[in-house]
Amino acid sequence: MEERIPPPPPPPHPQPYDPNSPKLQVPYIGPGTYVVQVPKDQIYRIPPPENAYIAESYRNSPGRDKKRSCSCWCCVCVIVFIIILIIIGAIVGGLFSIVLKPKSPRFSIQRFQLKNSTHPLYNITLKVNNPNSNVGINYKEGGDVSLSLKKREIASGTYPSFFQASDNTKETRLTLKASKGGLPKEVNKSMSNKKKKVNVKFTLSIKVHAQMKMWSFHSGTMKYDVTCQLKVDTLAKNTRILSQQCKTKRL
Repeated sequence: MEERIPPPPPPPHPQPYDPNSPKLQVPYIGPGTYVVQVPKDQIYRIPPPENAYIAESYRNSPGRDKKRSCSCWCCVCVIVFIIILIIIGAIVGGLFSIVLKPKSPRFSIQRFQLKNSTHPLYNITLKVNNPNSNVGINYKEGGDVSLSLKKREIASGTYPSFFQASDNTKETRLTLKASKGGLPKEVNKSMSNKKKKVNVKFTLSIKVHAQMKMWSFHSGTMKYDVTCQLKVDTLAKNTRILSQQCKTKRL
């Protein structure tokens, strides 16, 4: 009978990797081509942390760029939309003024009174007329009013903001504060002389910012320069306007 050859013994089980085990000392080997065999139990299955950080940054970078590009496009669209609205508004306002050709408002002075106190005030009642039959006028803030005597400003104030319907006449009150330096001598003389009335001539200048309105359409802001030359009989009690001439000029 033939003798049976016993099977070879099983290979030894690999020892678990011990990170605390001393590192192998690799001797210096000269240049050349070599084949290095690494035991399977010493191959790392988990990449180093720095590799994971790099991979994560590459994975997230496209999303950030996409979000950034989307936000930039949104900003550009909003800016373009606002510019288009401004252009459309300018075109509509220009057509409004050209087609309808609204008339300028008319101004006249109804009453003039000087209130003498620690801080003198000139109270002027102004009558404003809108001659347009289908167009209202919206007086905006920012209007200035000044009162002059012999080309020297003696008082100033602001023009009120309000809306005036079409074909309408309205009274509005202006309160002007006297300039520093006291009242002019002509004004003091007219106020103090009660036996004889002393006439005084003034110039009232008004700068108005207005906007025409018809239904839901608005024109652009229009600027008017109003100049009124007036003469009063006295600045004492019961002041009466002897003459006046008001001119309105569109700027």
